[in-house]
Amino acid sequence: MNFTTMKQQQWKVNTTYELGSKKFSESEIIEFAKVHDPLDFHIDLEAAKKSRFKGLVCSGGQAFYHFYPKVWVPFFGDTVIAGMGLKDWNFLAPIYVNEMINAKCSIQETINREIKEEIIVVWYFEFFDKNNKLLQNLTLTVLHKN
Repeated sequence: MNFTTMKQQQWKVNTTYELGSKKFSESEIIEFAKVHDPLDFHIDLEAAKKSRFKGLVCSGGQAFYHFYPKVWVPFFGDTVIAGMGLKDWNFLAPIYVNEMINAKCSIQETINREIKEEIIVVWYFEFFDKNNKLLQNLTLTVLHKN
């Protein structure tokens, strides 16, 4: 399904939305980490080489915090009443400098509310490498206008 055809009443379980692809440059990783996660293996090339990752890697939240405001919010943000929770955020494999990652999200569950104009949507976000290996996933619960 294309974002542009999304209607508020089309909150269908198992509907998947492609969020796009991204490579994070060395400078993007370092700048993000300086503000949000200033650990050596995110901001110092030499320290990163000596770490278990053997190179500079994205901060755990960097992929989500790229795709969420730049792709998800522009398409769904006008229906959001409130965020309700973030859970089961799994960092399964590191994201390295200039590694192409692909992101998608799907509607995992919908919960009708007593107020007919509201619906709870449980979103499942996934991030994959170029070989379709799952790197991260998380569940975001949002109260939407219906």
